[in-house]
Formats: sequence, C-alpha cells, structure tokens
Amino acid sequence: MVPIVAALALSSNSLVSLKADLDAICRPFQGRIGYCIADLKTGERIDLRGYERFPSASTIKTSVALEALCQVDEGKLKMSDKKQLMPLKERQSSMWTFPMREGVSLDLDGYVNLMIGVSDNTATMQVQDWIGSVAINQRMARLGLLNTQILGHWKDRTPEVAELGKKWGWGMTTPREQVRLFELLYRHKAASPAVCEKLLRILGRQYWDDIAIAASPIDVKVCAKSGAISRSRSEVAIVYASRPYALALYTDDQKDQRWTGENEGEVTLRKICQSAWRFFEPKRPFALPAGYEKFNPTGGGISDD
Repeated sequence: MVPIVAALALSSNSLVSLKADLDAICRPFQGRIGYCIADLKTGERIDLRGYERFPSASTIKTSVALEALCQVDEGKLKMSDKKQLMPLKERQSSMWTFPMREGVSLDLDGYVNLMIGVSDNTATMQVQDWIGSVAINQRMARLGLLNTQILGHWKDRTPEVAELGKKWGWGMTTPREQVRLFELLYRHKAASPAVCEKLLRILGRQYWDDIAIAASPIDVKVCAKSGAISRSRSEVAIVYASRPYALALYTDDQKDQRWTGENEGEVTLRKICQSAWRFFEPKRPFALPAGYEKFNPTGGGISDD
C-alpha cells in the first residue's frame, strides 16, 4: 500500500509538487518571502511562511473597499454620496487624484474604484477617513482575519496600533489570511452576495496588471490587488482558470529596493504566478509576447517637484 503522503506527491492534482517548485523559486530570494495558494475547487492549500505577518502595502485596500461596500449594503452610505477631495498639500502623488483641482468632490463609487483599480493612495485615505479605520479592522476580525489590520493614516490610534504601524506601515497581513479573504469573496461569504460580487468585479479591473494578470491568457478573468513599498512587494489574486485558484504572495526586507520592473521581488512574484498557471493549466502553456515588458504600467511618473 502506498503511504498517504507519497500518494499525494504522486498525484498530478495535488499541490505538493507545486510547493516544491515554488519553494525552489523562493530559496535564493534575498529577503523574506511567503506565499499561500489555494485550489478553490478542492480547498487544498500550500504555503511558505503562510502564518507570518508581512507589510500589506496596498493589498490592505481590499479590506477598506469591503468595509465601504458593506456600509452601503447596510444603508449607512450610498455609492453616490460625495465628499470633497482633501487639500493638495495632504495628497500623495499619483496621476489620478493628485492633479485634481482644489475643492473638487468625488462620490464613494469614484473613490473606491480609484482605490482598487489604480491603487490611488489619496482616494484610499479619503475612504478610510469616511468609513472609519476601527470599522475596517473590526470587519476583518469578524471574518477571523485577526492579523489583517489597517495601521496607518488614522487619528486616535491606540498605542498598540501605533507601534504596529511603525513596524508594518499602512497595514499588515499574512499570506494565509489574504487567501482566505479572497476565497470568502469567491464563495460570496465575506459579506452579502451583492457586496462580494461588486468587489470582485472592481478587483477584476486592474491598471497594475504585470504580475498575476500577466501570467495568464487575456480571456482568463483575474481579480487581483497588488502592493509595493521599498522593502516589500505583494500580489493577491483569484485566477478563474478551468481549475480556479487563489494566491497571496508577499516579500519583506528585500535587499533589492529599486523601483524598476527588474526588482528582485517583482521578478520572483512573476515566476511564482507563472509556475502556478502552468500547474493549474498544464494543457494550456502561456507566455507573453517577446518585448511585452516595455509596456508594463508606470504609474504615470507623477511627482510633486
């Protein structure tokens, strides 16, 4: 009789062989790296440092968007409600909200789509102030995601939250918790089915499309959120392959802190996404056309000089 572990390793459907490939990709990485990948058909998952905390960077914006949509669903807000954009001196540089004139107002729908679709930081700060940072973290706690918290840009933080913010920046999370959050969205269990459906559709419209989205053919739907700070790169996604899967990839303490497409963190995350695609779709090999990297998103190169 073949032992259970050996049988899993021999099965082409098991994630065991994928884990071996991903661990080999991660081994030479100069920094700390973790991942979690879940087969959304079977529920099987694999991870490396899946329970460890990482800087969330912009991937925390999924949590912010979820809380905003839940407040609309609960009748506290409407998508058409408007709020004036913060003064220029308080904004963060981007090619979206940053150059807007003083005094302009956007509605919640506009802010949420800017926050997720193009990862606009100013839009995120505006929504965070609007719906409340405590409410965002409480929502995550109710979902059992106790390590997924927004930590930066909010007033009256407790000393504990302030200390965590010094360590992790705008937010913190774990690969396991991010996969769980996206799995709950996929199964329409993170909130009402209407909220989950709407957020998935917004997550499916990404400007920053050079990691998980670029690893699969154009006809395959990918709902994703990326993040980047100098010390860290991150990507969370659902890939609607014939065998759908969710992944969460995080780095920290990177030696390579260049803001280029050749950054070791970005290159490594792309390799992981490509390996996952090959595993889940072995009969459909895919690679971007030669020279495609020249067209990777830039963010507009906006500065406030």
